[in-house]
Amino acid sequence: MNPDHKQAIVVGAGLAGAAAARALADRGWQINVLEMAETIAPGGSGVPVGVMSCHVSVDDNPLSQLTRDGMQWTRRFAQTHLEEGVDWLGNGVLERRLSPGGADKKPWQEPAVDNVWHGHVQLASDEQMAQAGLSPSATQALWQAHGAWIKPQALVQALLKHDNILVVTRAEVESMQRHASGEWHLRVKNHISIPNMGSSHTYSTETAPHVVLALGAHTPDFLNQVLYVDHMGLHPIAGMVSWGLQKNVTPLPPFAVNGHGSFVSGVPTLDGPAWYTGATFERNAMKASSDEAAQNENQQRLAELLPAVEAQLQTQFADAAQLKWWGGVRCASVNRMPKVGPLDEAQFPGLHLLTAMGSRGLTLSLLCANVLAAQMEKSKPPVSESLLKAMRCQLT
Repeated sequence: MNPDHKQAIVVGAGLAGAAAARALADRGWQINVLEMAETIAPGGSGVPVGVMSCHVSVDDNPLSQLTRDGMQWTRRFAQTHLEEGVDWLGNGVLERRLSPGGADKKPWQEPAVDNVWHGHVQLASDEQMAQAGLSPSATQALWQAHGAWIKPQALVQALLKHDNILVVTRAEVESMQRHASGEWHLRVKNHISIPNMGSSHTYSTETAPHVVLALGAHTPDFLNQVLYVDHMGLHPIAGMVSWGLQKNVTPLPPFAVNGHGSFVSGVPTLDGPAWYTGATFERNAMKASSDEAAQNENQQRLAELLPAVEAQLQTQFADAAQLKWWGGVRCASVNRMPKVGPLDEAQFPGLHLLTAMGSRGLTLSLLCANVLAAQMEKSKPPVSESLLKAMRCQLT
């Protein structure tokens, strides 16, 4: 054992788990990451591309504060560890302020120099609106200069690339107990694929004084079935993204567009540049729809978000051979805030939670992971006390 107990097991290798592992590894911890799937980023973090942006609010609510800071943490890491134009593109995000019904939200005022939003959000220019195929008078839109699109799987891979991190896949935690020594003992079912013979498994025990649960949408079931505690209002949200290869030369928006759904184009793939739009929102579902209704919903959302783009892509939406999809599940909380910190220091010392990023894992994971790492080291977290309170885990 490491003499200063700077050892931890992270359960889950999605964005949250990878970010937690990296934040601790950068502080000198030895980390074992256990992932029950065959590959890393198997859940909601497996989406081909995602949009990173602030949650804009006039009253600067806790989620706004958190996402504004979180963007800076992710951008700094991406600038150093990802290839711009391939893994990510930080050229801004256009946000259309639409309600679910397609109506405009309350008007936004250009922030003054002393406003917290100054330098982060401004009114979109006529040129930016035109690039998105929108009339300047169509609706109010905002420009987030620090926004970006990112490939989550590339980000997860970069986060886990550290000498202090060991990743084990096909490793399912079946039970865990804290021993009198102060260490957690995890009973792990190791799934094995045997060519021409199907599958089998072995069992092993992993030990560490600290465990971080970062299981995404599987968190509620894990809390209930392994620890026998309440799920704290956490719930899964399934979603499906529609996408296709860019088949013509007509320009599509050169930046990501967010609002009632999102749209990203020009994303490099092995088969050429692609566009992506979505996602559907199926609360309390552990499997995303892949049927025609889900594709139609994404098309309808795109028609509201970017009418000219939807008109241009109608042929692809009508052709099953050209239209592709990806489905996954994310974890959310009742108040839409992530859950970060000790699960219950009295009942489960050394057990920590990092989950409920919802649809904002790209924006929140790195900041929240560093908040958690600071808490585990008993140092000052990089957020205010009020935000810590809003993110705390409460079993009762």
